[in-house]
Amino acid sequence: MRGDDRWLPLTGNSLAHALARGDGAGLLHHLLVDQAIKVALVLVALIVLGLGMAPIWKRAGRGGPPRRDDG
Repeated sequence: MRGDDRWLPLTGNSLAHALARGDGAGLLHHLLVDQAIKVALVLVALIVLGLGMAPIWKRAGRGGPPRRDDG
């Protein structure tokens, strides 16, 4: 297999060729597991970001009820 063959639709060991050969079940499982891992990583990153931003938001004075300036 040449280096540029893997990007052509039905040549070499491309995704479409693997599905056409009937290797779809294992390949589909691999792709779904890969996507699930990526989604889990993004969700964990968003949770960590939210937990990290909460103290910063409160320290900046934007947490809680609005304050009234008397002075």
